[in-house]
Amino acid sequence: MPIIDSHTPLMTLNTRLYPLADPTSGYKPSTEGSAEHLKTQMKAAGVERALAISTGFYGWDNSYVMDELGGNNSWLAIGVLVDPIAKDGPQNLEILVKKGANGIRIQRHLFYHQSLDDPISTPLWEKAAALNLTVDVNATHEEYSAVENRIREFPDTRFVLDHCGYVSGNLAPKKNTTEPVRRLARYKNVYIKLTFLPLASQQPYPFKDVHWMVRELVDTFGPDRCLFGSNFPTDQYSPKTSYQETVALFSEAINLSREERDWILGGTANSLWNWV
Repeated sequence: MPIIDSHTPLMTLNTRLYPLADPTSGYKPSTEGSAEHLKTQMKAAGVERALAISTGFYGWDNSYVMDELGGNNSWLAIGVLVDPIAKDGPQNLEILVKKGANGIRIQRHLFYHQSLDDPISTPLWEKAAALNLTVDVNATHEEYSAVENRIREFPDTRFVLDHCGYVSGNLAPKKNTTEPVRRLARYKNVYIKLTFLPLASQQPYPFKDVHWMVRELVDTFGPDRCLFGSNFPTDQYSPKTSYQETVALFSEAINLSREERDWILGGTANSLWNWV
């Protein structure tokens, strides 16, 4: 089974060609994160495929990731951001899928002041379900009741929770911090990305103080619902680690069985985005 990176936010420093949603906010790329750069790092680490996602840097504008998809769709899948309250949101999502997008990302901090289960966004959720898209959810514990409502509403839709459920770095050494996200594991259409571990850790690679979190999540969700993701470019999000170390963390450092590694490093992602 090939290694598949399930979390690679693509970005560029070329803000003239790809303007930031809010140039005054300070929320902006600090490094190049192109598909070409990603492919180089993937090759060095033995990774064959990746899911690239739109980032909040560009708001609802998916131009950069869609341009980067180009002729790379044999190894690159795309998850897009779509305005949840725009009347043409469902139509825009369908257009993006026809252009090659493979999934949608729900990013909480771009959701205005509405909850994730606000009826105003229901048409977008319905369109994602009708298109059989995997829904990537970037939300914190405070929003999990709303997320759970959507999970119940769309039982046939695959939901992928970002970043180990956003366990805080300050809480990482303490037990029970994964409990809010583990409660969602009872829904068999819910998956989880084992990303952001370097940020949750208080230690250098191999981040031994957070290995217990991975164990809890794998034991609760099962390895067939857990995914590796690098959070590329690591220079932007995890400067204390390298791309190759994010892979080695799961291929070598964390105590996992061979079967667990196979699922986490590629099998689960393949089941969600159907590459093979």
